[in-house]
Amino acid sequence: MAGIRLYSGESLIGQGLVSYRDLEKHTYQCWHATIYVTSQRVFLSTYTDIELKLSNIRGFTFGRILLFFPSVTIYGQAEETVIGQHGLEEDAYTFTGFPIKKLRGWLKRAGVREL
Repeated sequence: MAGIRLYSGESLIGQGLVSYRDLEKHTYQCWHATIYVTSQRVFLSTYTDIELKLSNIRGFTFGRILLFFPSVTIYGQAEETVIGQHGLEEDAYTFTGFPIKKLRGWLKRAGVREL
């Protein structure tokens, strides 16, 4: 657990090396990082833009990419777009890698519901 800082009262539920699949300019790019699931949040060690409080997570799905690679997608709370009332926009973060089945269990233990 060296290198990460936990907030007061926060406990680590699980951690593991994952690939974050980022859709940029209509092509996927993968970023490798360590994901941490705690009693208060989910965050990545090397991709600092991703830090989600558990209260801001709507849920997650467990699936496969290209039929072979297990994946977990975490969904943030939906928000209205800046273009009026015509739709909702939500953040979605997709992860693949060796500990994905463990990540599913960690999220459930943290109280995040599977959609």
